[in-house]
Amino acid sequence: MFILRSVFWLTIGFFLVAPHGTDFGAAASQVKDQAITAGTQAAEQIIVSQVLSDPVAKAVVAQLSSKSSVALPMQDSATPAFVFPRQRPAAMS
Repeated sequence: MFILRSVFWLTIGFFLVAPHGTDFGAAASQVKDQAITAGTQAAEQIIVSQVLSDPVAKAVVAQLSSKSSVALPMQDSATPAFVFPRQRPAAMS
């Protein structure tokens, strides 16, 4: 009996408090699109601020800004071909 009474009052409370006329799917997709746009812009700003210290990279960024849809292939990245390991500490020798 207690459970039925609780279910009844919870249902009544939900109908009184629930927002009417709100499309939660559309609101969620709009917030998602805004978050993706803001994240993309933040990532571009961080990458550009790190790249602008190199004069060669400045030329590349200038070229890419005129052709925004062009992506560099993996082989043109600025990372070295091999990363040398650090020397062992004296305590480990």
